[in-house]
Amino acid sequence: MFTLDANCIDKSLPVPVGTQLHGLLSYMLAFGGYSYGDRLPSIRQLAADIGVAPMTVAQVYRQLRDDGLIETHQGQGAFVIVPAASADVTPSNVSLLRDDIDRLLVRASELGVSTMSLISMLNAQSMMRDARRRLNVVFVCIFEEAGRDYVRQIQPCMEAGEEITLVTFDQISQPGPELDACRAAHLVLTFVHREADARRLIGSDKVLGLRFIPSQQTRQNLASLEPQTPVLGVTHLKDYIAIMRPTIREFAPHLAEINVTWSSAENLAEEIDRSGAVIFATGADRIAALVAPGVACFEFRHAPDPSFLRSVLVPRLAQLRQGDIRVA
Repeated sequence: MFTLDANCIDKSLPVPVGTQLHGLLSYMLAFGGYSYGDRLPSIRQLAADIGVAPMTVAQVYRQLRDDGLIETHQGQGAFVIVPAASADVTPSNVSLLRDDIDRLLVRASELGVSTMSLISMLNAQSMMRDARRRLNVVFVCIFEEAGRDYVRQIQPCMEAGEEITLVTFDQISQPGPELDACRAAHLVLTFVHREADARRLIGSDKVLGLRFIPSQQTRQNLASLEPQTPVLGVTHLKDYIAIMRPTIREFAPHLAEINVTWSSAENLAEEIDRSGAVIFATGADRIAALVAPGVACFEFRHAPDPSFLRSVLVPRLAQLRQGDIRVA
């Protein structure tokens, strides 16, 4: 992941530096720039590193805290929020069940039910419970085409008979079947930096934000560009324009010239004509039609972080299948 420095903030852009910084930090938090529990730079240190006022950094940190991405501790600083760990069966957890088991055995004896019969009943009840627990999972995306690709990559984490329903933030922003589906789901998945938005819209805490990384195809496409190729990065949202240059350079440090703009800029066509390669963020797909034949043009697509899926999502799904539907 790129390093935050003065080169990440472009004061020539018609986008406030605070907006640029928020986009940079939320991207790094959602796409692997920081690990859970990491301490962020102090307000004064980050302000000095990137050349902005400390008040601007403080405002961005407050916004990230409200977004549910970081937590702040008086006198200690700001830290990346750690997701609730999956519940492990530990000796202390088992010991908590012993009194319940003793009471159940006493009650069975009072009713004339043998220990073996009780065990058979427990096995049968457990099998019925497992049969009922086929998870209903919803993924809330921003753009449907990319969302379908993400769901395809997450699907292997599910068991046979379990599927993931795809909805968009626009669809759940108002009452309708998509919002109802989220509220009825065992678990709602989305992006880390949109987790707080999903919780607010759904009115539930059963939301898990997934971390994403640049896809393998994206990394290969960037590495294949010729060093002297003038590259144009195009984002769909102004808020995230500042991430285009450092994320492209991260995987293509050999490039000599990288310019950035957004898909609704008035001079977009002229910028494209001056470029030897065009890289667009997810959601800015329409600009591909403006690129001349023979000019390299591809999407900067992300993919669910496989390590996050293994270490966080899979244990969470297993926990839910066992009947513990609490999602912290």
